[in-house]
Amino acid sequence: MPNDFDRILKENFEPLLPHLCRALLGLDLSRMEPMEPKIQVTTERELDNLRKVLHDDPTLDYGLHWEIQSDDEDMRRRNFLYYALFHHTTGLPLKQIVLYLGDKKPKHILINLLELEGIRFEFTVVNIRDIPKERFLNSSVPEEVVLALLCDFGKDRPEKVVHLILQNLMKIVGRVERLKKYQRQLQVLSRLRKLQPIVTKEINRMPVKFDIATDELYLEGVEKGIEKGIEKGIEKGIEQQRHESVVNLLKLGKLTVEEIALVSAVSVGYVKKVQRELGKKSRDEN
Repeated sequence: MPNDFDRILKENFEPLLPHLCRALLGLDLSRMEPMEPKIQVTTERELDNLRKVLHDDPTLDYGLHWEIQSDDEDMRRRNFLYYALFHHTTGLPLKQIVLYLGDKKPKHILINLLELEGIRFEFTVVNIRDIPKERFLNSSVPEEVVLALLCDFGKDRPEKVVHLILQNLMKIVGRVERLKKYQRQLQVLSRLRKLQPIVTKEINRMPVKFDIATDELYLEGVEKGIEKGIEKGIEKGIEQQRHESVVNLLKLGKLTVEEIALVSAVSVGYVKKVQRELGKKSRDEN
C-alpha cells in the first residue's frame, strides 16, 4: 500500500481495532497505554501499534502489538524477533495480531506457528475476508458496523451491504459530525475492496454526507476545477449532481469516459449517453 494510504488507513483503523479484538478474540482492551515503539539491544526495531494492556493485578499486564498487512508474506521470523526483543527489554509477554486485509487469497501469512528446538512460538492471524458480515453489521457499536465493509458479503451484492451499513450507522449515531466521521472511515476502507464508487454513491444518497472533496487521497488525484464542478452539482440534488458532474467533466476534456464514470459514481453507459446528447446539442446549435 502507498505510504500516504498507510498513514490514512492507520489513523482510521486504529480506533476500530479494540472492537475487533473484543468481538473476535475475546480480548478486553478497555485500559491501555502507549509504549515506546523503539526497542534497542544490539539492534533496533520500531514496532508500530504497540500498547500495554493494563489490569488491576499488574502481573497480568502484557504488551499488545498488531500489524495491518495487505501482502501475503510469512510473518513468523519477523514476529519472533519482535517478541524476543520486547520481552528482553520489558520482561512482559507480548500478544501479537496480524490483520490481513489483502485482496489475494492468503497462503503464507496464515502460517503463524514457528517450532524450533526447545521453542514453540505462535501468534494470531485474522483474515477479515473470512468473517461473515453479520458478525459486525447488526452491532450497536458504530466502529463494529464499519468493519462489516471488509468482511465476507456472502451472496449479497456490495450495493446492498453498503446500504445496510449506512442505514445502521444512521440509526445508532446521534450527531451529524459523528456520522460524517464513520462515512469517512468507510471511504478509506472501501479502497481495500475497490468499492469506493459504490460507497460514494450510497453516501451521496443520504441526507448527511461526508464531503469527498475534503478527502486527502481524492485531493491528490483531482484538480480543483473538477472539485468545484462536483460541489455545484451537490447543491442541485443527487440526480442533478450526477448529470451536472458528468457534463462539466466532459466539457473540461481532461478525463476519459471511464475516469468520469468513476469520479461521478455513474456507469460508463450513462457518461456515453450524456456525451451523445452534448454532441447532438452542439450540432443543432450550428
